[in-house]
Amino acid sequence: MVTMIDNEQPTVRLLRQELESWKGFVEALKGDDKKVAQEMMDACLKYVEAIEQSGKFYLTEPFFLSILLDQQKKIKVFDGELERMQKEVDDWKKASRTHTPDTIN
Repeated sequence: MVTMIDNEQPTVRLLRQELESWKGFVEALKGDDKKVAQEMMDACLKYVEAIEQSGKFYLTEPFFLSILLDQQKKIKVFDGELERMQKEVDDWKKASRTHTPDTIN
């Protein structure tokens, strides 16, 4: 789980405290859910500068926004991959139609 460091900036310390407050929830999860929840918590630390700029003193909203942002980035990557794969399938289908046994002499 998240570890506190004495010389951290106040926002980082508050974020770590917020993450720590969710420890019981994460620990109660089983299997893959627990692993994914921990990864989401860890991802929040990537956005500490943005959270700091939010001006929020209670970090739950920026905490959840960080998780949503990270998830949206992953969705965009998956969408791009899906589009690329769909194009490959479509191209393969077109190519296989032009090279059917009837057209080969």
